[in-house]
Amino acid sequence: MSDTINALLSAALGKMGSPEVLINAVSGRVRLLAKGARPLVEVHPQWSLLHVALKEIADGKLTVAPAEEAPTAFTSLVSEEPTV
Repeated sequence: MSDTINALLSAALGKMGSPEVLINAVSGRVRLLAKGARPLVEVHPQWSLLHVALKEIADGKLTVAPAEEAPTAFTSLVSEEPTV
């Protein structure tokens, strides 16, 4: 079983490029799977949610969009003038 997880981990890391991004992607996907999201890949009965998330990433079924740049100035969502 550890050979499978190591192979999936290596393949998923190759797709993400950064361990930090991989950790965030896997943890987010595991949360969704735990809440009932359907797997995007064929699941083996012995696999944990970690296996499923890594397999989805390794197979290219799950990707991460680049983060948007943080705004440089605070933008208020509240109108400056009250509406009547």
